[in-house]
Amino acid sequence: MDKLFFRILAPLWGVAVLLNLIMPNKNFSESENRYLAGLPVYSTKTLLSGKYMQSIDEYVNDHFLGRDHWIAMQSSLEYSIGKRENNGVFICNGALMADIETPKDDVVQANIRGIKAFVQQYNKPVYLMLVPSAAAIQTHKLPLFAQSWDQIGFVDRVCTELGDTVKPVKLFETLTAHKDDYIYYRTDHHWTTDGAFLAYQKACEVMGLPVKTADDFKIDTVSDSFNGTLYSKSGVRNILPDSIKTYSIGKITGFSVYDGKKTTNYPNLYFQEFLSQKDKYSYFLGTNQPLVTIHTASNSGKRLLVFKDSYAHSLAPLFAADYSEISLVDMRYINGGLTKIVNPAQFDDVLFVYSVDVFAQQNHLVKLERNS
Repeated sequence: MDKLFFRILAPLWGVAVLLNLIMPNKNFSESENRYLAGLPVYSTKTLLSGKYMQSIDEYVNDHFLGRDHWIAMQSSLEYSIGKRENNGVFICNGALMADIETPKDDVVQANIRGIKAFVQQYNKPVYLMLVPSAAAIQTHKLPLFAQSWDQIGFVDRVCTELGDTVKPVKLFETLTAHKDDYIYYRTDHHWTTDGAFLAYQKACEVMGLPVKTADDFKIDTVSDSFNGTLYSKSGVRNILPDSIKTYSIGKITGFSVYDGKKTTNYPNLYFQEFLSQKDKYSYFLGTNQPLVTIHTASNSGKRLLVFKDSYAHSLAPLFAADYSEISLVDMRYINGGLTKIVNPAQFDDVLFVYSVDVFAQQNHLVKLERNS
């Protein structure tokens, strides 16, 4: 084995290292959907502290020749010996699912306080939709011995603590009834537009809106080559790419995005350019921004305010026939006061839409205590 290494493998390794040094490097990995480590700047201080060599190691690892192929090979080998979880992702039969962390109680309580503060200040109908992960609904797809914590009980506890002033839009029964359908992406942590449509129907029931069927919408498939966040995190490359659909109803008369500095108007609420990029989910309303506003031709005259994470991006357009205006606020990107960009008093209904994961791990809604 030693002779084999020195005669064959060592020279090949040396050639790979040499090619790695002379070939141009990428700054961004499409398959991993992240920026790669840059070449560190040398200093005596970083050398003596060990940070320089650590950064060199990260740089070489990120830019090693054929990195994506090595990652895929490693993932396949690990799967062949029985490994069914990698980097927080369950490797299921034909799908990937996020293994989300259990709730941080202080975070959850902060978010609850924020919603309560908002409800107390604004006398509006307020609704809460917490979206369970695929692992909580499609448990039959999980690998042997893999478990998802009790997200049903979690949602129930949050709704109980919020009390009667917030009306819950509970999705477990609705989504579980369709657990065998294509309601979550195979390679991404989001729900599909089919899953979002089921949630929309449930929201209409709770919010007193006309409950529509799929026949009321124009449904188009805009991509069949989507490899999402779980594809990037897991290193697994043998999962069938996802397709992306749109459900269209009514007419959109205006769409604008406020990025924290300026408002930009767009001719369409769908961003076609993302379909040719890795981050295809941003086709829905673009990337996360502090405020996006949709104007429709609906004659309802009603306005809907949505506090959200990215799960709402494929959900919000479904309300186009129900509201004349839909404004989506992402508190993760608001630090200077909510009322500086939107006046909640001008809206008829308020809907909080968050994945269980974000609500349980990120406490941005606590800003409503001081920013409403």
